[in-house]
Amino acid sequence: MFKRCNALSYPSPEGGGWTRAERAAGWGARATIPHPARARYCSARATLPWRGGKARLSLALCFLFGFATSASAQDNYPSRPITLIVPYAAGGSIDLVARILAEGLTARLNQSIIVENKPGGNGVIGIGAVVKSKPDGYTLQMGAVGANVTPAAVQKDYPFDPLRDYVPVSMVAEWSAILVVKKDLPVRTLSEFVVYARARPGALNFGTTGYGSFAHLVSEVFMQQTGVSMQHVQYKGGAPATTDLMAGTIDAHMMSSAVGAGHAENPLVKMLAVASPRRLPSIPNVPTMAEAGVSGVEQTAWLCVFGPPGLPEAIRERIAREVVAIAQQPAFQTKFRNTGFEPLGLDAAASARMYRDEVARWSAFITERGLAEKGK
Repeated sequence: MFKRCNALSYPSPEGGGWTRAERAAGWGARATIPHPARARYCSARATLPWRGGKARLSLALCFLFGFATSASAQDNYPSRPITLIVPYAAGGSIDLVARILAEGLTARLNQSIIVENKPGGNGVIGIGAVVKSKPDGYTLQMGAVGANVTPAAVQKDYPFDPLRDYVPVSMVAEWSAILVVKKDLPVRTLSEFVVYARARPGALNFGTTGYGSFAHLVSEVFMQQTGVSMQHVQYKGGAPATTDLMAGTIDAHMMSSAVGAGHAENPLVKMLAVASPRRLPSIPNVPTMAEAGVSGVEQTAWLCVFGPPGLPEAIRERIAREVVAIAQQPAFQTKFRNTGFEPLGLDAAASARMYRDEVARWSAFITERGLAEKGK
């Protein structure tokens, strides 16, 4: 299970995140810690004489001015460029969607959206930059299941809590994975692959983009549903895994639909099926797992904009509204679909509910498969 958290007992992300004081105090702080502004007011008021009317009036005016300034800043948002951090190197799936979204947000917000790649530490460096940033809406993160959810479940001493340390703003797009095998494997269909792999337990291997990545989780779901047993080979990204698959170094790979869109006619690999509820527009000739005879592997991953804890609700909802509008534009829908993604565009409340459910779902699956113990 996730360290330090219970996926079903945390307060809803719709609440706008936790304050720094609450995070320092730990679980249960909401019931005991007053709003920081109120705490400062009460503390200062206690030092004044009871009859110090002018002092109390000055203090009250200062706080009213402070709140008015904060509200004005939110009303004028955004008044300067916004940084959208991608916690991985340029060229990957998350980076690709971030740049499509940045194009749309730049036009709608009349401000530059700067996509900044901060790779390292399996996403920890980039995510950490957002978690520690000022919660004013000018530093955001493009995240995914493998970046913001599963690391806390499978990595020892992972520094962030997925239900406390970052706030889901809007689900942008979804994608799936394609089971692809090397050209020399003597199978032509998914059913033939299952029969071949079952007859050779542990003899075949499969590549993924890392332990706990969406490709890894879908591969585990596939093995659970089919009774197949294969060896896991980890890579630092989809490109090296695809290269080794084409070279015949690995037998199979759960390739992201974004990468698969560019390999539909590649003679060096065989695409057997997509782990999606429906066929993908980018590779319409590849059947779904269910169509190919394997049920229960219908899985999609999402890409979501995240903000730091304490992000004001008004700013969060403003960004989400713009993402929803972009996802509804035909031109941007075409851009997403041509690269293997399906636009989602969920508002802040729906995104929070979906994110909370995803944390609970993958947490339970990781525990059931014993992946946390293996990963640590």
